[in-house]
Amino acid sequence: MLGMSYRQVAMFLGALDCPVSKSSIERDVSAAGLKAQALHRAALGKGLRVRVLGVDGTGVALAGRSGGMLFFVDIAGGRLLAVEVVGESDSRAVRKHVLAVMSAVGAEEVRTDEHPVYERAVGEAHHRLCLTHWRKSKLKRAMELYRQAVAAGRSLEAENLRRLVELLRLQPRPPTVPEELEHLVVRYSRCRKGLLWKINQLLQHVERTWSKVSDDVADPTNNSTERLIGLTLKIRAKTMRGFKSLAKVQSHPYLASFLRGTQGICDLRAVI
Repeated sequence: MLGMSYRQVAMFLGALDCPVSKSSIERDVSAAGLKAQALHRAALGKGLRVRVLGVDGTGVALAGRSGGMLFFVDIAGGRLLAVEVVGESDSRAVRKHVLAVMSAVGAEEVRTDEHPVYERAVGEAHHRLCLTHWRKSKLKRAMELYRQAVAAGRSLEAENLRRLVELLRLQPRPPTVPEELEHLVVRYSRCRKGLLWKINQLLQHVERTWSKVSDDVADPTNNSTERLIGLTLKIRAKTMRGFKSLAKVQSHPYLASFLRGTQGICDLRAVI
């Protein structure tokens, strides 16, 4: 769970006068992971209620091929809820799993990045975008166009883009589209070529998605989901060439989550 390879764990245990092969460690971890997964899923159906459900996908390396995983996290509690073997490109499977987890935990809201698959999976009334992801992507594009405007000597466009950046960074962020942004959208609405067309497209996209971004006072981001993906999967994936099977890659986040425990305590007897 510290990101060490099976070989390194075997060397570490050997230094403690506990000789064991890396193959035995792999089998033990896999068996413990399956038990942790079963325990987790059993607990999920026992009246657990979550207000905001964070959803995000990630790629994973398998031996000789690649796959996709979908993570479901309780935003408020930072708890892993479910992990499913499905890529974000499979819209039918994504919708199926999102609706199933929503129903299981009684979630009122699903929070994701801007991947189009989630717009089709959840009704607009129950779907909100992660503020961090939304703001970061819009600022990046606005700054790219700003630099292009400066290089082309388009001072008016550069000033408008600078103002757009300021609107995107507003704190607190207005829940509805600012009037100044609406004026910018109208100003470029007829532009169809070159830099002005690119600015037009960015402004329209910002206006269209502004009200879809989460305005949750406690936490308007999906950072908890991304953090759990890193802690329960990515830290392990960096030290290996690839998991050997989908079953092992799916059970590993459950085991990592189990070992994190409740208030730092877990009962190892439940999985050994």
